[in-house]
Amino acid sequence: MNKIKPKLVVILGPTATGKTKLATKLAADFNGEIISADSRQVFKGMDIGTGKDLKDYVLAGQVEKRVKSGKLSFKTDSIKVTKGSKTSYQVPYHLIDIIRPMTPFNVAKYQKLAKMAIAEVVGKGRLPLLVGGTGLYIDAVIKNYDFAAGTTGLKEIREKLNKLSLPKLLGRLKKIDPETFKVIDQKNRRRVQRAVEIFETTGIKKSVSDKMHQPDYELLVLGIDFPLEKIYQKIDSRLETRIQEGMIKEIKKLRREGVSWKRLEEFGLEYRYVSRYLRGLISYEEMLEQLKNEIHHFAKRQLTWFKRNPEIVWLNNYATAKKKIKEFLKK
Repeated sequence: MNKIKPKLVVILGPTATGKTKLATKLAADFNGEIISADSRQVFKGMDIGTGKDLKDYVLAGQVEKRVKSGKLSFKTDSIKVTKGSKTSYQVPYHLIDIIRPMTPFNVAKYQKLAKMAIAEVVGKGRLPLLVGGTGLYIDAVIKNYDFAAGTTGLKEIREKLNKLSLPKLLGRLKKIDPETFKVIDQKNRRRVQRAVEIFETTGIKKSVSDKMHQPDYELLVLGIDFPLEKIYQKIDSRLETRIQEGMIKEIKKLRREGVSWKRLEEFGLEYRYVSRYLRGLISYEEMLEQLKNEIHHFAKRQLTWFKRNPEIVWLNNYATAKKKIKEFLKK
């Protein structure tokens, strides 16, 4: 007899497509809780640069009327009443602000914590929604990656690969696994080397091993779909807003708290280019231009990653997403 798998809704898409706002509305409608799938939002103190937008998790106004009328499916113990004259409702979320920026973190740790969070939400009788844009983190959960695999001779192989430059590692990866080469962040040495290590230790390409494990959940995977040009416009507008909101001050504060320049470089995007500006390596104008271009490239890589998955249902509005979830929960 087959074990009944818990249901998991995934909401993914490139940066700046409004995933959080959409997900919080859906969580309210379906008595859900959000599990963040963002590789940087796990870190404390990195709020503006990572776009945590925690205010989006607080629903007010019409929500209060819907709760009183019984039209909102939140149970009362999942609601936090905020201060002030108006009552607001906090959509529960997980895996945001859980570790300090200096603490090492990787996809294997994320997978373990995400599965624990999903089990917790399911145990409450609520709907888990896995929401984010980090394709590797999402796939680790929904494709059930086995991180215990690929450890035979790993120490010796890693020591050998540590001596290679990033261009040489990329050349090797392109030769052994062109599919992974196309979608991986080619500036992230750690991820590139890990992909090579998987092949060197198992003889199996990462792009193949990623598909070898059955998911633990019954899945509905929804992707937010907008034309790239529109995404680029949103990225540029959002970047200017984040700078006005104090993103540079945030990164200065991280430095005062002991986060190294090297660590800020590793975080990429906003943290990489603002740190270069603060060190005097580039001008303010260069920082803006380079950062916009890099986030554009990042969004394009995200789309390339997601488009590999034929199971994703692409949509661009709340009504369609709500309809799809209703149909999914009736099965």
